Parts: sequence; structure tokens; C-alpha cells
Amino acid sequence: MTKRLAFKSPAKINLGLKILRKREDGFHDLETLFQMVSLYDDIELESRPSGIELTGHAPGIPLDETNLVWRAADLLRQHAGSTQGVRIGLTKRIPAGAGLGGGSGNAALVLMGLNVLWDLKLPREELLRLAARLGSDVPFFLTSPAAIGRGRGEVLESVQPAEKFYVLLVFPGFPIATAWVYQNLNLKLTKSENNISILHKFLSKSKIADLGSNLFNDLEPVVLERHGVIQVIKGALLALGAKGVLLSGSGSTVFGLFDNPEQANSACASYNNRDGGLFLAETITSFSEFLPREMLDYP
Repeated sequence: MTKRLAFKSPAKINLGLKILRKREDGFHDLETLFQMVSLYDDIELESRPSGIELTGHAPGIPLDETNLVWRAADLLRQHAGSTQGVRIGLTKRIPAGAGLGGGSGNAALVLMGLNVLWDLKLPREELLRLAARLGSDVPFFLTSPAAIGRGRGEVLESVQPAEKFYVLLVFPGFPIATAWVYQNLNLKLTKSENNISILHKFLSKSKIADLGSNLFNDLEPVVLERHGVIQVIKGALLALGAKGVLLSGSGSTVFGLFDNPEQANSACASYNNRDGGLFLAETITSFSEFLPREMLDYP
């Protein structure tokens, strides 16, 4: 009997990103404050006797074994010693190379979904270890709607989400390679006074204006030096009433925070973004907003 499971896969923003040091393994130790937002890709899993097939609408993204989603399914199958197969249908709305974690979220939730579809009953901790092997941001999407990330970003501390606020996402129409950003990072220029705990305090108290005025991203200066349009976008969002603006992760998306839905909608209607994508989202406060019950009840 064929089994199916359909769910949404959200984007994330980084409300703060502090780079601490370069590690011997070539990665960087960091502190970041993750927040999921309601820009979604759609994923459908359908059981099949064997093999992994990836299909769907994902412009510019390969639908083969190089895709992180395919790799997630293959990693789980090998780890569990399973011979079961799956057809994965993927509909992308989150831009690639945009600093929004679209591919990372897809991979994480495919791990969670296949754990249910294949009836593997692996505990969350085991899925988290597999997720960390796929990428630094992947474990976050199995943890909570908001979290502090440390280490490479995979050492996570869940935080209580704020009351919902609104996020206007501006994708300028081009991706940015994370590796390039880190290669050009000058740690001597990062601001030591930037503090994730301050952001966490304002988030936990739903003080969005204070949160907005304290946003920071140590990777942003690298991107600004190459792509001046990022500063133009930030200025436009501030002029439209955003409480704070920032480049998300290694870019290229810029987001603006709004605590008022009418103002957020007005800003979205007024913003002129001919070259890329414009998305009005709200923050996610519970996994139940985008996952079906059978996935919420997994071990």
C-alpha cells in the first residue's frame, strides 16, 4: 500500500550573527539567533518499493543526488539499514543562495518525514546527529521555531518565541555563495560589543522595536563591499517604517521587521522590487503551524 505525507518547509532568518573564531577544521565558531518565518516550500513524500526519486518545481536547483534533500533521504536510509524507497515532490518558493535556509530546512524535514513514512521510530536526538552531518543550519529546523545556535550553528538552545511579528523579505535576484563570504571575512573588523543575549532578551519580551535597533550580522560588511544594492534595500525598508533591517545569514536576502500588520502590508505594497522576490511573512511560534499531526507526534 502506497503511503503519502505532505508538509510545508519554512525559511529562517538570523536576527543576530556573531563570528567568534576560525576553527582548525576550516569552519567558524559562531553565535546566532535563528527565527523561522512563514515563507514555505512544499514537500510531498510517497512511498515506493525502492530507490529515491526527486521531482517537482525547483527552478535552478538540481533534482538529483547532488540535492541536499536527496542526500538526506539517502543518509537516513543507510543509517537505518532500510531498503524502502521514496518519491520526493519538491515545490520551491524560498530562493536558493538567499540566506534563508531553504535547502537546510527541506533536508531536515525530509529526515523527520521519512522517519514517519518509513516507520523507523528514530528519536529526535538521532535525527539531530544526522542533520548535523548534512549542514550547519540543518539541525535548527528540527529543534524549535526560535533558537540560539552555537558551534557551527548546530549546538542549539531552544528559546521561547516572541508574539508574532512581521518580516518583509527582499531577495535582490541573485544568490551569494556562503563559502565566498567566509573566505573574505576579516575577523579583526567584527564588532566585539555585538551580543546575542541582548537580542534574546528583547525577543523573549516581544520588544520588536528594541530588537530591530540591535540587529547585527558580522557577515554583512563582506557582502556590502561587493553588492552595494544591499545597502539600498536596507535604506528603502527603513524608509517604509521597518523597526530594523538586516542581511540574513550570508545573504543575499535583506529583511525588515514590523510589529504592526497594517504597516507591514503597506510597506510590501509600496516596495518596488523588479529584479528579485518580495515576500511578506510572519514569525512562526509553533511547529503545528506547518507540520501534520503524524509528524508532530514522532518520537
